[in-house]
Amino acid sequence: EKEFLKSPKMREAYEKGVTQLLIAHQIADLRARYHMTQAELAKKLHTTQQVVSRLEGDRYKPSLTTLEKIARVFKQRLEVRFISIL
Repeated sequence: EKEFLKSPKMREAYEKGVTQLLIAHQIADLRARYHMTQAELAKKLHTTQQVVSRLEGDRYKPSLTTLEKIARVFKQRLEVRFISIL
């Protein structure tokens, strides 16, 4: 992994992928903790189940506005932090 991350392009791709995966996992985890189906969450977000499915996938990059809506549904505060990777 350390050799892989020495390349700036590889590190950028890795960080982008990790961030998207973490966001997707957090959305799915919140939904599970609240015993909510994708369809139920979609209804609260005024969207479709397919969109929620994409949000929980690792290739979709939700907007800040979408993340704020999700936070409100679960009565959570959205927090964005910068974390050193070195």
